[in-house]
Amino acid sequence: MKTQVFGDIRVDSIAEFDNWAIEPHWLLVGATAEGVAEHEHWLGPRLVEAGTGKLIVRSHAYLIRTRHHTILFDTCCGNDKERPDCPQWHRLQTPFLQNLARAGVLPEQIDFVMCSHLHADHIGWNTRLHNGEWVPTFPNARYLISKGEFDWWSEAIDTGRVLSHRKQPFDDSVLPVVKHGLATFVDDDYAIENEMPDEVRYLPLSGHTKHHCGLYLRSRSQDAIFAGDAIHHPIQFARPDWVNGLNCYDRAAAIQVIHKLIARCIDTPTKLLTAHFPAPTAGCVVSDAGQTRFRFDDD
Repeated sequence: MKTQVFGDIRVDSIAEFDNWAIEPHWLLVGATAEGVAEHEHWLGPRLVEAGTGKLIVRSHAYLIRTRHHTILFDTCCGNDKERPDCPQWHRLQTPFLQNLARAGVLPEQIDFVMCSHLHADHIGWNTRLHNGEWVPTFPNARYLISKGEFDWWSEAIDTGRVLSHRKQPFDDSVLPVVKHGLATFVDDDYAIENEMPDEVRYLPLSGHTKHHCGLYLRSRSQDAIFAGDAIHHPIQFARPDWVNGLNCYDRAAAIQVIHKLIARCIDTPTKLLTAHFPAPTAGCVVSDAGQTRFRFDDD
């Protein structure tokens, strides 16, 4: 993604890995090979792997620099994490921190880490492995976590309401931040910047998890929505009934969120910055002959 500028705010995508091709039914409940094939003509090879029909996704974080703060939104999968249930994330070794440095920021310079939700692929770089111990990667940051999201996962893990593999990411990527006193539990619409001309705040987009949050950014009349896992792939603009049901807390709410994002963004200058779309990851929602489509910034 090329650097996005919204008034006085600069946004860069920090890549973890590119071009993960996933079986449609694994990513989106209800998706079929035949259904994907109906849309392949407009999605193209960037979004659907030629010959297999698999959906292509990406892992990245967003580096947000305002006049006052340096913010990281979502922290991907992380290195060295034990994730045997998902081989793509298991014991990764990626140059994520080097990519952050190339953007001109060291871990010590991050002021806030904002997590859209507490799934493994959005909290991994919260911590890093140091001398056999998980320690906060961003030692001077305040980690902003939805209080409702943290409480829900804490209770669900304690009572065994979630599968056992959900406990490991919580233990290695959330609890060490709490232990070191860096976690701040906030409301789902918490604002970091709320003085003119800048606004940066959480945006409730519940459904994927009970307290899933996106991010709303506005500066000098230019704005953007960071969708987190509210939407995983551009095909969902044509098929909003296909959601990531394997991990979805409330499928009906997740579908409604997609419809709301479409209504909010379609044919407006508002940029949508996504968590898993392939590069350049950012673009606009547009109408095309009566159909809803996503137009990447380089299109």
